[in-house]
Amino acid sequence: MRVVGTFHPSSSVTRSLKCCLTTNTTLEHLVVAKTDRLEVYSLLPEGLREECTTDMWGRVVGLQAIPAKERGRSYVLVMTDHPDPKLVVMAYEEGAPHLITQSSLSLEDRAARPAEFVTDVQVDPTGKLAIVCCFTGKLKVVPLKDGVLGTSFDVSLPELNLLAFTFLFTKKGRYALAFLHLNHRRQIQLLCRDVLLDELELSSAHSNLVITTVLSERTFPSLEPPPLLVPIPPHTTGDEEADENADLAGHRGGVLVLGGRKIMFYEHSTKEQQDTRAGKHRRLSSRLKSDKRDEVTAARKKEEERESRKVKPRANVKWPWGPLTAWCAVGAACRRLMLGDALGRLAMLVFDDDQMCMTLLPLGETSPATSLSYLSAQFLYLGSHSGDSQLLRIHPQPIANADSDTLPIPKGLSTVSPSSLQSSGKGKGKAMDSEDLGGKDGRIVNTKGTFLEVSKTYDNVAPIMDAVLADIDGSGQPQVITCSGARNTGSLRVIRTEANFQEYARLDGLSGITDIWPVKSNSGDREHSHIVVSTLRHSLLFSLAGKDSVVHVDPSVAGFSTNVPTLALGNIPRRQVTASGKSIYVDSPLILQVTSEGMHMVEYDPTLRTFGRVAGWLPKEAGRDFAHREIVAATMNPSQFLVGLSGGRLALFNLGQGDTLQLQMTRDYPDEICAISCKPLDSSKSFAKSVAVSFWGSNKVAILSLGQNLLAPVCEVTTPALPRSLLLHNFGTSGPTGGDFRPYLLVGLADGTLLTYAFRDKELVDRKQSSLGNAPVSLSVVESEKRTVVLVSGTRANLLFWDRQRVRPSPVSIKNTVRGTTLNTAAFPSCSAIATSSSLVIGTVRVLDKMQIRTVPLGLDNPRKIAYLAEQQVFGVACTRTVPGRIGDVEETSGWFKLLDAHSFRQLDNYLCNPDEEPTAVLALPGSNEAVFCLGTVTIRESEREPSHGRIVLFSLDPPQTPRTRAPCMRAVYAIVRLSDDYLAVAVNTSVVAVRIRRDERNEYSLKSEAKWDHNYFVTNLVFDGQHLLVGDAISSVSIITWDVAAKRFQSVARDYGPLWPVSIEATGNGVIGANSDCNLFSFAVQEGHPRTKLERDGVYHVGDVVNKFLRGALSTTDAAEERAVTGSHVFFTASGRIGVIMDMASRDLSVQMTTLQHNMAKTLVGPGKVNHTKLRAPANPRGRTDAEASVGFLDGDFLEQFLTHPEAEQFVKGEFDAERVRLSVEEVKDVLVQMQGLH
Repeated sequence: MRVVGTFHPSSSVTRSLKCCLTTNTTLEHLVVAKTDRLEVYSLLPEGLREECTTDMWGRVVGLQAIPAKERGRSYVLVMTDHPDPKLVVMAYEEGAPHLITQSSLSLEDRAARPAEFVTDVQVDPTGKLAIVCCFTGKLKVVPLKDGVLGTSFDVSLPELNLLAFTFLFTKKGRYALAFLHLNHRRQIQLLCRDVLLDELELSSAHSNLVITTVLSERTFPSLEPPPLLVPIPPHTTGDEEADENADLAGHRGGVLVLGGRKIMFYEHSTKEQQDTRAGKHRRLSSRLKSDKRDEVTAARKKEEERESRKVKPRANVKWPWGPLTAWCAVGAACRRLMLGDALGRLAMLVFDDDQMCMTLLPLGETSPATSLSYLSAQFLYLGSHSGDSQLLRIHPQPIANADSDTLPIPKGLSTVSPSSLQSSGKGKGKAMDSEDLGGKDGRIVNTKGTFLEVSKTYDNVAPIMDAVLADIDGSGQPQVITCSGARNTGSLRVIRTEANFQEYARLDGLSGITDIWPVKSNSGDREHSHIVVSTLRHSLLFSLAGKDSVVHVDPSVAGFSTNVPTLALGNIPRRQVTASGKSIYVDSPLILQVTSEGMHMVEYDPTLRTFGRVAGWLPKEAGRDFAHREIVAATMNPSQFLVGLSGGRLALFNLGQGDTLQLQMTRDYPDEICAISCKPLDSSKSFAKSVAVSFWGSNKVAILSLGQNLLAPVCEVTTPALPRSLLLHNFGTSGPTGGDFRPYLLVGLADGTLLTYAFRDKELVDRKQSSLGNAPVSLSVVESEKRTVVLVSGTRANLLFWDRQRVRPSPVSIKNTVRGTTLNTAAFPSCSAIATSSSLVIGTVRVLDKMQIRTVPLGLDNPRKIAYLAEQQVFGVACTRTVPGRIGDVEETSGWFKLLDAHSFRQLDNYLCNPDEEPTAVLALPGSNEAVFCLGTVTIRESEREPSHGRIVLFSLDPPQTPRTRAPCMRAVYAIVRLSDDYLAVAVNTSVVAVRIRRDERNEYSLKSEAKWDHNYFVTNLVFDGQHLLVGDAISSVSIITWDVAAKRFQSVARDYGPLWPVSIEATGNGVIGANSDCNLFSFAVQEGHPRTKLERDGVYHVGDVVNKFLRGALSTTDAAEERAVTGSHVFFTASGRIGVIMDMASRDLSVQMTTLQHNMAKTLVGPGKVNHTKLRAPANPRGRTDAEASVGFLDGDFLEQFLTHPEAEQFVKGEFDAERVRLSVEEVKDVLVQMQGLH
């Protein structure tokens, strides 16, 4: 059984809208729809503030605001995509902000065919009616009242190939829809139909509100993406005569057609025009019903002529850039619109106030827009699928690049200067070429400089085309490097989860640091004045009094013992006895330093600003029992000081009268003491009730009491290696009597292992084990976001903190960390000081578990394939570059192969492929003598329906990027894997070809085809697991074959013959896991039998996204228990930017119990719109879903993890009857789920 979890959620934005979600009309909100969730932001003077996130169980394709019952408030109408299309009305609740479901409507229709071009919902301007398009030839009409979905009905739509539709602005009581469709002649036609609510249908005849017209193919040369329709409300100048003048700005409303080489505005017809056309239609209908064949034939011919007629738009303006993908209105009057294209060009379309003319104002370059929402005060939100989403500020004047064009405008298009807009002279901007029927020609303004400022960027890694896992920095924590972006935002993204440490200062030149301690001038001070650094041989004192400097204090006036390393140090309060005999502690300038020689009491003199020794305790002066002992370990808190002496003696001290050190008790052990920890578990107390002690030889860790029975044993454990460091720590915020008390014992071992134990009921339980390399582990406490966390330092470093009901680790980017401490000074308030082996770093840990995404911008070079040579630390990246041009122009595409340094991502070299050649596969071939990259290509020719040419090119790294050999005319190469040192397997069109690599004495390579396996339609995926070669056929299914080296031929092992349509596959060890074009995951197991071996499908699961890549391996190696119930096996990457993990259950029994748990949870927990989880994960096909097939072999890890936070989790374990009872305790279930969380 496998478990599917999410490491990085989908980041592609599909829709966005601005609305008011509360009754407070002064507070507006931005709702952002990503692939499978909604995010709500409030619009505040300081910017956008995220309020809540809601997971949607389905792909979001439509988003509209509808009026609620409360005046001024809006609900959110959400539409989800096939295979279970649904309308859901969501309401925003304040307090603890969240979205709740108000009502929902299933749109499922098993008999209908899904729409090909448009799946969306539109709401009429009054908010009383919604129209849904998700099936071919039909629409669903949904009445709306007070934000509630009314009784819906279906209407037939003759326009089968619908490209776009929208409501028009009409008079009260009339509902009219504008349609853009592809007719039977493959012509794009604009028409209008009325919605007849009384008759529950659309008008059979075209409405005359907008005259039916055919749009020129030259204006709309491409339907990808489909054109857009924008309703425009009426505009009046206040003068009736002026409004009737065709040259002036007034109009009756209409529709804008976007997406072609022109933007065209078609105006509503007058009442007289509508009546005239209605009369003509009646006469024509009468002729069509005639008994005379000639009359009917003539009438049909007349009807075809009318439908093919091209009507002149009221106004138009040429669009100089790529396909339009998003628009939004600036204000309700729609006099200004923001337009964004697929190449990241943003412009403003303005209706002139004096004459009927549209003006196009270039603004600048952005990410390619999929949604635009104008917020307020010149701020615009841009959502993107293929680039980072952005919060943009639009300036009235250029803010940069004032000497260059704002956006490139192709030659042949006339423009006007910004100064000419001051007058409205006729004829300005007249087109120089004629592509369509005229209309009032608009103007393109040739502006200089960029008007856009990016106020905030929201990371988006979609679409992910390929990826690798690489441990670039040797930390043991693999990083994800993805091929992301498209068009003008191609990039590599380096992704890892780690603490966000912001460095403020660094002190270099310190070698052999072992520990650090901050020092206050007085124990009651809020700020630290000094810091003590201990090295392997001595101790150093630094003053922090300067605002921008750290000064080393001369040892002669330091007052501390600086010629030896320090074991423990800290400020201590002074002890006083009240009249009643009770001891109290008051602030003091005393500092205690513990070294191997003894304990030294130092006092700070604020007048002289120096330290002076006032008392001490030295073993050699403490009597015969201590004379020959030295201090080997020490720990302290404000009132208790413990030292471990050689010979296994533990001594407890406190501060006595007259600032003397008072020995309270000793205890001897047979083993030498290694480490001690007596940190108070209650932060409000100055003393601890327990102490932890570890020992050499026995590797034992003991918890001793510091209560009434001093140093009495409480419990102990034995560790697998030397317990090098200890820390008693409370991860909660309260003491033992509070509700957030989480005491733990942390043990750092000498072999690089960290052990964590929960300290409950005087027992050490719930042992967890993780590795941080092979260096000894040290433990210290630092501050992050006003809470204490534990810094664990080894070969690599982690921060431990409490989250999701468990102790969670977060990697730290600082290398070679040794110790850390909290530091608070005037120059560095609320900071952390972290010591490395050679420096002292001061900074702040701002976010503990932040997804760190590093962007390596490649611009127009869109990465498609990537490979990594670990020993050389070089990435090989295959890219395609498309030169931006105007829609309809021939696109110039070229292929590139780049070598990038793994640390700096600096380009080492690049290679330009032949004209019309695109790279399709990259393989890294590490070798002891010479490392090589293998590049596969395909030649794209317009004359060929299927590519028939390609090649393989080998590149060596010495000298860089040298093509060593080419395999000519391999046909189209789609995938390459390595079979052995001498052989490659290559996917070539319908075949799998074995290619032999030879290298002669001159280090020249040659490639030779030696065998072919030709039993497929279209081979796009190859995976070699060391024994079997897995073959993915994009049209058919998967096959398993082997390579017989001796016979030089492929042999078939097993094959699936079903129509699976796989997109990506990967090996599992005994089979294959993959994903298909219907957004399903699948898995097969190899079943050996007689007379033949076969593939048995043992898993299928609807993941809801297109998975482009699988990788074997896990993302995390931390927080590993001794016995793993769940292990990471694969990582997958999707087109919407989701990075998921596949985890394997350790046993069949555990799989059964977790399957039962998911079944029980699914009966209670439903998604927005009452979506059933069992149905959500059932496999889908092009026709939807069948009741006969359910998800098997996979569990939903994200869904199961809701068990950890559910207030009534016990009910899911019990079930409704005995057969549904989970045979695990609640704690055992939580432990399994915590392990799952640790893997993603």
